[in-house]
Amino acid sequence: MKQGDQKSGTPDEGPQRRATSDSDKVKARKWFGHAKTVAGTKNYDYAVELYVNGLALWPDSVEEGLRQLRVVATARRLNGGKPAGFLESKKRPTGGRNAIKALNNALYLFGKAPSSLPHMEQILQAAAHANCDRTVQWIAPVMVEALVGEKKLPEKRYAEACDAMESAARLSDKAHDFPVAVDILQACTRTAQIWTGYYPNSTEGQRAYSSASSNLTIAKGKFGSGEDFRESLKDAEEQRDLRDGDKLVRSADRDAHLIEKARREWEANPDVPAKLIGLAEILTRRENDDAEKEAIDLLEAEYAKTKSYVLKVKADDIVMRQLHRQGRKRLAKFKADPKNPELRKAAGVFKVRQNKKEIAIFRERAEHYPTDLRVKFNLATRLFKMKEIDEAIPLFQQAQSDGRHRNECRLYLGRCFHEKDYQTQAIETLTAALEDMETSNNETAKDLHYWLARAQEASENTEEARKTYGYLIQLDYNYRDARKRLEGLNAPPDKPDP
Repeated sequence: MKQGDQKSGTPDEGPQRRATSDSDKVKARKWFGHAKTVAGTKNYDYAVELYVNGLALWPDSVEEGLRQLRVVATARRLNGGKPAGFLESKKRPTGGRNAIKALNNALYLFGKAPSSLPHMEQILQAAAHANCDRTVQWIAPVMVEALVGEKKLPEKRYAEACDAMESAARLSDKAHDFPVAVDILQACTRTAQIWTGYYPNSTEGQRAYSSASSNLTIAKGKFGSGEDFRESLKDAEEQRDLRDGDKLVRSADRDAHLIEKARREWEANPDVPAKLIGLAEILTRRENDDAEKEAIDLLEAEYAKTKSYVLKVKADDIVMRQLHRQGRKRLAKFKADPKNPELRKAAGVFKVRQNKKEIAIFRERAEHYPTDLRVKFNLATRLFKMKEIDEAIPLFQQAQSDGRHRNECRLYLGRCFHEKDYQTQAIETLTAALEDMETSNNETAKDLHYWLARAQEASENTEEARKTYGYLIQLDYNYRDARKRLEGLNAPPDKPDP
């Protein structure tokens, strides 16, 4: 039996992985072959349709169907292709009882807008409901990549994503296709990390992380040994350590045990940076100042000896987390007493100190990783906050090549030009960014509209500013001061005194 096939005999109770007949695979390959030929002529719209037709027959054809659909969809978008319009989207519902049809509709919409997070979520949910775990294996890491570049989402969306991934991973495990389960659970763990990063007090998020990471450890064991992981671990305490090492909520005694265990492992393998990084991660889980200081000191001392820059990166990450935590506390104090000038001043002074420290960190990091566009983006955002506009602009221009930050980079570029009073360039940059957006109702799109209106207002293009502010308040009536600014533009001019 090949790995990934069902065992012969009586099937287990519960849902089973969806199977595609050989005859349907033959038919699907004909659609895929035709799609590849059409894509070669740059008729991307037709190619998307052909790939989707093939995937209707074989929805979890990863290599021949799904991956190629994404390639064609990306080429179409870069060639100026637009997302599906309202009426076209309405004709292709992504809900309902027929999960396969919903999945196929979601794949079509994704083919028209491959960077749309909502379409990725639709594919994930429909694939999980249709028992297409290999489709989940394909879309889950694509979706995680999009989540990394996305702003904070409602908790419900992270929860639904984790539930769908865990459901698909159970299906892969039942089919004894452990590599697929590992891939899905890795994406699930990362999604839960993003969730708890935005909602650190969420018990549901912590539970999702703990469950995904524990199941990932088990799946890795099965993948490596080909037998039940729980049976293969002779030492029950070792199994408990593996499970608890990934938990966000543990007792103080367990923490102390895991810290000492990690310390012994590092002392036994002092030339392995990963061992020290593992110790540092456990030390910093509880956000205890003394433990964090110990982790930073150990990492920096080892970096001084070995010049392994990954250790310095880890130490600086801990420093930045401390700064953000301290900044949140100062801001909370000020918000509790907003009329206190001393608290306002203290929060402002700390913010400047934080930005200067982070600029120094990311400058150094950019020297070590000159091709890392995420580092350039992070450096540019800090420079923007410090009004270092001339240095920030070229960094944003380079960083926009990274699809994860393209829209945010264009937003910042528009704001940079606005700050420099280059209003024509600001308007052109922000307008182009909005034209490339798949949706007009997320926070980045709202920000783009707001700063476009500000640039139009600053360039005395009053009529266009009115339209843009008007559209924005239709999306979000209380967005920033858009309504107040629109009212100001609509107000009749003051009459001169007689």
